[in-house]
This record gives sequence, C-alpha cells and structure tokens, in this order.
Amino acid sequence: MINKKKSLALILGCFAAFGAHAQGSLDEVVVTGQRISGDDYSGIPAIVLLRRADFLVQRITLTNDTRAEDARIKELQQTIRDMVSDARKRPGMALSYGDEFLIPISDTAKEVVMAPGPKRADTSNASLYVKVALGEKDDVPAAIANLNAFIRKARVTGRTEIEAADDVGLSLVSPEKYRYEIIRKITADAQKLRSVVSPSCKVHISGLSNRVSWQRSDVSELTLYIPYQVELTECE
Repeated sequence: MINKKKSLALILGCFAAFGAHAQGSLDEVVVTGQRISGDDYSGIPAIVLLRRADFLVQRITLTNDTRAEDARIKELQQTIRDMVSDARKRPGMALSYGDEFLIPISDTAKEVVMAPGPKRADTSNASLYVKVALGEKDDVPAAIANLNAFIRKARVTGRTEIEAADDVGLSLVSPEKYRYEIIRKITADAQKLRSVVSPSCKVHISGLSNRVSWQRSDVSELTLYIPYQVELTECE
C-alpha cells in the first residue's frame, strides 16, 4: 500500500515540442513529410485519436521561363485556372495554396504568389496543392493514382512546366472538432488508472486547454492528441 503522506505522480503525457496547432474552426491543415518515428512516438501522450485524413494532397511547383515577366505570370495563371476548372469536373478534387493551412484557389488564381525562380534567371514559379477527398472506405492507392494522372495530364500554357513533390501529403479540416472526443478518452483512462492504482486516489488532469496536435501515422492516417498530464495524489 502506498504511504498516505506521499503522492503518486504518473506522467502519461508531455507538452510536445512538435506538431502543429489549429488556429480556427474552419482551418484545413496540411501534413507532409515522414510518418511518426520511434523518437517522435515516445513524445506523444498515451491517449490519442486515430483518424483518416480528409484529403490526400500533392504539392506541385509550376515553373515558367518565358523571357518577359508579364508573359510568364499570364501563362502560369492560365495554367492554374485551367487546372482549377478541370479539377471541378472530378468528384472530390480541388486546388489549394498555402503553407501550414490550405486556402482554396479562386477562378482568377490571382491570389497565388508568383515568385522568382530559385535556379535560373528570368523564371517564375508558383507552389500549390492538388487534393482529392478521402472517405473511410476509399482505396488509397487508387486515389494517389488519380492525383498523379490529373497532374500528368494537366493543360499547360506556354512554357509552363509542372513538377510534383516526392511524397503525397494529407490534410485535415478543423482538427479542433475532435477536442472533446479526445478529452473524453483522456478522462476515461484517468479514471481507469485510479481504479487500478487505488480507488482512494485523487485525479488531477492538466493541459486540457492545449490545442489539438497531430502527427502523420500512416499513408492516410493521422494521430490526433492533446498534450496533457495526469497526476494521482493522496493514494492510500
């Protein structure tokens, strides 16, 4: 039996230094890069929520080396407009731009930033995402093939070239909508922990005000969590 004068502190979670945080209820966050590694896994709390991503996303870069800058921009924008139009003809497909958060591209495509090419003079490029909706029962390899085919067959204007990133990413709409589902799992686990250690323990949970964080755990799956701590005190 644990001494009454001592408290038993069990740290089940940590304030992770990695992972993104949603900024609003309508945000669509993009997750690219590697899946959770062994080192990352050790920093994730014990209680998590696994969810399939809302979209598969493929980052692409459009480059144009037409001599006149105005002509380059027009050719890039026309290519993007044609891609937006063609995407709307395919169920669940769309184009977006942004870094951590994705924003739909309008019919004019004028909001997409055209930057100087990093490798050659007299070039301009634009980075954006082609995405396709992903249902719970959708075939992931088929969806990836669909993305690749769309990019490969895209209509390009002038001297525009399209290059796709090596890896297909994921996006999730409004991660904060999963907050209370995660909190319910955390509180249920804390109560179970108390029943195992000692019913006399008092349970203290901190960190639940933190935003929902996420890591990629599979080709189509995300691990959602809230960095939290559970402490059991006054255990007899």
